[in-house]
Amino acid sequence: MVFLKLLFGGVLATTGMWVAIVAIDYWRTISSAKAQGATGLVAVAGGWNYLLQLPTVLFALTVAFGAGLYITSRLLR
Repeated sequence: MVFLKLLFGGVLATTGMWVAIVAIDYWRTISSAKAQGATGLVAVAGGWNYLLQLPTVLFALTVAFGAGLYITSRLLR
């Protein structure tokens, strides 16, 4: 049961990091579109699909998973 709690902590941390990465990417895309003169709603479809191909994103998600495991193991003592 402890292993499942550790795994849940890692998955939760990875999910939180993924949401943050997608939000930052979306914010940067919208900012660059507005800088080019776009007004109103801006269509940004599927750009975040390519984020998983970036080594820095994969590294950040791996570190988040490890940190989630570590923090969860410390909390369960």
